[in-house]
Amino acid sequence: MLAALSLLYAAQGIPFGFAAEYLPVVLREQGLSRTAIAAFGWLQLPWQVKFLWASVGDHPSVRPHAGRALLALQFALAAVMASYALVGAAHHLAPWAALTLVAALLAATQDVFVDAFAVRALSGDDRGWGNSAQIAGYRLGMIVGGGGMLALSGAVGSRASLVACGALIALAGVGAFAFRTHNPSELPAPYRAPSTATDAPAPARGAMRAMLTHLTATAARPVALVALTYKLGLHAAAALIKPMLVDAGWSREHIGALAVSLGAAAAVMGSVAGGALHRWAGERRALQLGVALQGAAVLPLVAAAAMGCPKGLTTFAIGAEHFASGAGTTVLFAALMTATQRSRAALHYTVLTSLNALAIGLGGVLGSVLGDLAGPVPTYSLAAVLCALPLPWLARWESHATASAAEPETQHG
Repeated sequence: MLAALSLLYAAQGIPFGFAAEYLPVVLREQGLSRTAIAAFGWLQLPWQVKFLWASVGDHPSVRPHAGRALLALQFALAAVMASYALVGAAHHLAPWAALTLVAALLAATQDVFVDAFAVRALSGDDRGWGNSAQIAGYRLGMIVGGGGMLALSGAVGSRASLVACGALIALAGVGAFAFRTHNPSELPAPYRAPSTATDAPAPARGAMRAMLTHLTATAARPVALVALTYKLGLHAAAALIKPMLVDAGWSREHIGALAVSLGAAAAVMGSVAGGALHRWAGERRALQLGVALQGAAVLPLVAAAAMGCPKGLTTFAIGAEHFASGAGTTVLFAALMTATQRSRAALHYTVLTSLNALAIGLGGVLGSVLGDLAGPVPTYSLAAVLCALPLPWLARWESHATASAAEPETQHG
């Protein structure tokens, strides 16, 4: 099960790594401002609004066919990534922007199905390790789409590296589907129609309205606020890293190897550490320790920016930020699974993770605009303070998560 999850999340990570790691370097090389690069990042909007169609993944007529739907989405995503090679150089911004938007739409839709499977299939004891597989797989995909693209494009050219990315996405889909076929008992729940009343999803009409009512209720509201604020500060800091390196004169190869690939490897190690932390410390303490780790990880970036980005210190700072990000994301996503209603897993978990995705966009804009106005050092300093935002809602996390995961009254009668 964990292997299938890792492959599916890795496939989603490739186009996101391309958009988040490769494109900012290319756009900065062409002279775009930090604010313009952040605006280009809003092409990832489907990740923020995927809740609008997420209830499809809970429908009893769809769940038995989720495996085939995932495979179709994988092949479509592979074709879109390969299509970048047909467009030509990145200075053709309009077609590249269109492909980036379509890739985000396909990957976000795939994520709805994979997340619903993970929520239903992972037990409480397995959740931390399952989320480690989720984040590690996703980060490995980002290494391919980000640092791998930066390094490979310098060696074999952009066209060949883009086709290779598309092929890897297709292979990951086939591998995950083959694993499911060979071990059907490993992936049971998402591919069966609901068999009990409590497992049946709410009617599609009004599902989103009912979910928003649930999330804004007094008892469950802190879960939504944690989802929105837990990584906001770290996202604000991360938005400045690539433009800062380009401004400091780092080459594509150095950015790809030292910042993107090593940083993503640090994030993979952080995700494993996050899974262990979740298991060892318990959910509430793991969330609180994750907040402290994220705030502390921004401080080396302050020093690196102030000293003009020396390679040793800057590489360490980026590694620390990515490690903390991987650990924090694993702990957060495991906690959000605990707070998710099983009967509406696709919609509920998607809404919660979409709030984190919204924080990526908001943090990116905030960090980029402040970076243009005030420079990296003050912006990184503010980002470290913002990392503490979720602390007030973590003191009573268990009761908030229980209230959030409570099934609708209509399904108990």
